[in-house]
Amino acid sequence: MATRGRNVTMRDVADHAGVSSATVSRALTGSRSMSAEIRERVLASASELGYHVNLLGRALRTQRLNVVGLIMPNLENPFFAALAEELGSVLRGAGFDLLVSSAGDDVAVERRAVESFLGQQIHALIVIPSDERASADALRLAVERVPTVQFDRQVQDLDVPYVGCDNVRGIEMIASHVREVTPAGQPTIFIGAEIISSSARERREAFEALMPEAIFMNGTFGVEWGHSAARELLERGIRSGTIVASADVIALGVQSELQANGIGVPRDFRVIGFDGVGVAGYALPALTTLRQPVEEMSRAVLELISDGSQPDSSRRELVVPEFVPGDSSPVP
Repeated sequence: MATRGRNVTMRDVADHAGVSSATVSRALTGSRSMSAEIRERVLASASELGYHVNLLGRALRTQRLNVVGLIMPNLENPFFAALAEELGSVLRGAGFDLLVSSAGDDVAVERRAVESFLGQQIHALIVIPSDERASADALRLAVERVPTVQFDRQVQDLDVPYVGCDNVRGIEMIASHVREVTPAGQPTIFIGAEIISSSARERREAFEALMPEAIFMNGTFGVEWGHSAARELLERGIRSGTIVASADVIALGVQSELQANGIGVPRDFRVIGFDGVGVAGYALPALTTLRQPVEEMSRAVLELISDGSQPDSSRRELVVPEFVPGDSSPVP
């Protein structure tokens, strides 16, 4: 019986678990489906014996690691952290490890991250573009070398497959709710972000098409912008209305600033967000929002990259979000 204290081999794990070496390989890499009982038995044996997969040896045999790279715009936005967490969970279930890099909202850093990942034997690369135009060069470089998918945000008219939330459909749901809850004579305010990402642009354009009479304000995807926007509204003498924030982080800042100034939510202002993961759970009162289906989005990404071939460049997977009513803008 193999024990800790010497180099444990895959054969040792197979003998301990009572299966073949091929079964051990499949269980550890997730390359084929098998019963949960067998996979758990193999993983338990590997853990007990102290066996570690030799990633370098596997890469030399397959010319590719079971590692997926994720490049995100920044690590400050809690939504990106939640997205990475869900994606990592889905990928781990299929035998992949996820490595994450932040571009710091800088397209030059983003390109260096692409080059760094391409210097490794990764299975695929997933990119949340920092800029819907300036990120194009980095994505073109990536797609030439490794299966690449745009995630959550996209560079328009670029032949790189995309998986994301159906922002237009989500805004349609929000607009319908706004019409229900806004009293006659009160304004609707859309607090968005600078139009450098597809998500910011799509949400703003969709809302403007449906409610052109609204007041529009642009800033950043951040809590501080929510505070600043709320202060600006109060300074302009606007003391009531319905506020639609293009992200929950903005809505969180808006609600906090309004309440700090003695303004009631939803008594005076109704507040609605967009994302439904990350900071949404910290809002008081509970935030009315659109929940992005991050689990379904992550599974769609896995489907595109699982076999190691470059996905169809024309693939566009839009997943419909879910309207989540909360106390910040209660349903009548």
